Amino acid sequence: MPSLASVNGAISAPENARVSIWDRGFLFGDAVYEVMRIYRGRCWLEDEHFARLARSLGALEFPLYDLAGLRARVRDLIRESAIGEGTIYIQITRGSAPRTHAFPDPPVPPTEVLVVRPYDDAATAQLRETGVAAITQPDLRWKRRDIKTVNLLGNVLAMEHARRAGCYEAVLVDEHGYVTESTHTSLLWVHGQRVQGTPEGPEILPGTTRARTLRMIASVGADFEEARIQIDDLRGADELILVGTTSEVLSIVTLDGQPIANGKPGPVSRRLWDAYRGEVERWLGA
Repeated sequence: MPSLASVNGAISAPENARVSIWDRGFLFGDAVYEVMRIYRGRCWLEDEHFARLARSLGALEFPLYDLAGLRARVRDLIRESAIGEGTIYIQITRGSAPRTHAFPDPPVPPTEVLVVRPYDDAATAQLRETGVAAITQPDLRWKRRDIKTVNLLGNVLAMEHARRAGCYEAVLVDEHGYVTESTHTSLLWVHGQRVQGTPEGPEILPGTTRARTLRMIASVGADFEEARIQIDDLRGADELILVGTTSEVLSIVTLDGQPIANGKPGPVSRRLWDAYRGEVERWLGA
């Protein structure tokens, strides 16, 4: 199925979609976004993604936005695309106005961009069996990483270094040597039967997949606690686990060229993956 885009309600092929050169998302990165996974034509974790979108809009002091109407437009676009397995990208900018740093006064209408695309999970499914390689990179992002904005240049640079190294992901490390998260996934680590992750706050994005995964941890015989960890200690973990919208649950088996434990996906990550897929299937069957 082909991809389909909508800009302020005007539907077209993505290559034909247009926004103004004065759009503040283009000029300043003055925009927020979400990406949802589509299974069998339905948005997984839709409520959680829209709650985070509302939080991001509020944190950046956007005018009140009709999220109920947006939700309806998202569903309509998915139906029109006829895409069963895919993703939908949502971006809302502060709108188009002559370039000046301060907010437009009076406010201008926001720009709403939606793009629905097919997604083939086959390659990632294979990686869940083998695990993936990652490298470490300095965390160069701005200080409000808990807001899902389009300001992703730090992520882009780190991910490009990972790509050049033949790796799936880059683990980000702050100026004090503490691990934060990864460029496009949340990071968890395992010691024994205890799963840990960076505390929620300005340093990391509150991942929707992470939140759902954490609720499943007790069901797989493990415990969870928030923790800070230095990069040298991370290398000694029993397992490293990435969770995200398209990655779902995925093991890191080498970090900076060195194996994690025995260099294979570990038992906790495998149980979490089974539990995660079970939740998706139950939701689809409901």
